[in-house]
Amino acid sequence: MQVVLTIALNDLKLLLRDKANAFFTFIFPVLIAVFFGLLFGGGGGQRPLDLVVLDESGSAAAAKFVKDLDDDSILSAHTVKDRAEGESLVKLGDALACIVLPKDFATGVDNMFAGGGLQIEAIVDPSRKAESGLLVGKLNEIAFRQLGSAFSNPEQMKRMLDQSRASIDASNGISGVDKMLFKGVFASVERLFAGRARGADDPLASGGGGGWSLAKVTLVELASSKNGPPSTYAITFPQGIAWVLMSCITAFSTSIASERARGTLLRLSVAPISRGQILFGKALGCFISCAIGITILMLVARLFFGVHLGNLMLLAIAIAASSGAGAGVMMVISGVFRTEGAAQGAGRAIVLVLAMIGGGTIPLFFMPPFMQLVSSISPFKWAIKAVEGAIWRGYSVTDMMLPIGVLLALAFAGAFAGWITVRRGDA
Repeated sequence: MQVVLTIALNDLKLLLRDKANAFFTFIFPVLIAVFFGLLFGGGGGQRPLDLVVLDESGSAAAAKFVKDLDDDSILSAHTVKDRAEGESLVKLGDALACIVLPKDFATGVDNMFAGGGLQIEAIVDPSRKAESGLLVGKLNEIAFRQLGSAFSNPEQMKRMLDQSRASIDASNGISGVDKMLFKGVFASVERLFAGRARGADDPLASGGGGGWSLAKVTLVELASSKNGPPSTYAITFPQGIAWVLMSCITAFSTSIASERARGTLLRLSVAPISRGQILFGKALGCFISCAIGITILMLVARLFFGVHLGNLMLLAIAIAASSGAGAGVMMVISGVFRTEGAAQGAGRAIVLVLAMIGGGTIPLFFMPPFMQLVSSISPFKWAIKAVEGAIWRGYSVTDMMLPIGVLLALAFAGAFAGWITVRRGDA
């Protein structure tokens, strides 16, 4: 028993002696628990769905509708100056939809009794169909709030009834008897709300609407995305890029530590080869592996699951930039962690977190705003955005400049940091 205890204590000493390995064994799981708490919103609440609104009306009714959108617990709205800006934000994934309020929006409530209603256009991201369905329900709910507001305004109620009477009188398809019946109904409504104005109970105080739809919501998918996503595979295969990168980074990040542990790094250094050359040689291997892995993933998506690959030139650029960013992350891990155990533990932990916050496990739009901001440090986020933009989002060269630029910046920053740390660590 004493021998067994001695061996156990020795192994624990070896574990604790390697501070990086000890950190990822004992401390990192605690940080992961905190991370997931932040990832899912901290308090369990649902994060708002981001909307942009194009107000072509400029009326008070439209301004109130926008305010009600933003005040809703699961919506967040801000205005844009034109349709192109709204469509761009939806295409880039920064908004669920662009809500267009037409020039005659203010007359929608006034014409309700005459067979009209609020006419609303929603330009949506085709990859977020479930949320688009929720959005239609919320728009109808908020439209009902506009009705309640109108009923509390005697002048607007009078305009509504006058408009309805005029519409009935002008109709040739309604008999004289039916016209009289309609006018009787309008008179009853007028008396009802006259009584309400004198202090009677509010007929809308209980809220709801009994399923009564006061808005005609027209969903329009982005014109640039009309070819996609043709299926869920057009979304899941770009997400799979995160796991290709993670596998390659993990495989290569322990390489230099392993060379150091086996003594081969010293033998290589005796030869006319610098530590920087060794690091960049391994980075090139990681880059090639990432590029091959992503290419295989895209070919499988095209050949067996019918995913349209869109702009092949932009896709090739996206694959190259993503592979470069993956190699950059590998170089940082290789340079910072000197022991094989630390490099393995840190490599898996770091790339796992980067993959999770970058959309490899949970779509970015499900994350709270704080985590969406933090996710910008992850190369996986920009790799997924770039590949989706080339495949089905219809990104132009200008649209691709941001994700490609970030990926290249991460690649060069990782190469520089890795080179510096390798030189200092083995000085």
